[in-house]
Amino acid sequence: MTLLLLDTETGSAAESLYAAAGWTRYGIVPGYATDPSGVARDCSFLYKRLP
Repeated sequence: MTLLLLDTETGSAAESLYAAAGWTRYGIVPGYATDPSGVARDCSFLYKRLP
């Protein structure tokens, strides 16, 4: 493996954590997923290269 991909809610604490850990955001999809209450939320997609 040389590349990891993930997605998380845009603007969330998780997104900040991933950014601090060296992940790079490569896009946002509006309304991609719903939160536990059923509200559609934007989703950020991130990648990280492995050594």
